[in-house]
Amino acid sequence: MRDSLFWMLVLAVVMTALFVVNSRHQHRVAYLAFQEQEDVRDKLNDEWGMLLIEKQLWSSPAVIEKDSREKLSMRAPSSSDIEFIELGASNSEVQHASR
Repeated sequence: MRDSLFWMLVLAVVMTALFVVNSRHQHRVAYLAFQEQEDVRDKLNDEWGMLLIEKQLWSSPAVIEKDSREKLSMRAPSSSDIEFIELGASNSEVQHASR
C-alpha cells in the first residue's frame, strides 16, 4: 500500500511538472505572438502618422493652387469673369454684375 501511494505521488508530481512546462511553453508562444502584433501596430501607427502628414501637405492651399495651375492649366478668374446671380430669381430676372 505504501509503495503504491509513493508511486502515485511520484506520478502526480511528474504530471504536474509536465503541465507546468506545457503551460510555460504556451505562455511564451502567446507572448511572442503578442510582441509580433505590437510590432505590426507600431508600424501601422507610423504609417498612419506619415499619411496624416502627407494629407496635410497635399491639402494645403498653396499646393492645390500650384498643382491646378501646372497640371490642369487652371487660373484664378479675373474680376470681369465673375458673375453674381441673385438667388430665387427667374431666368429672365438674372442679374449679371461685374466687380
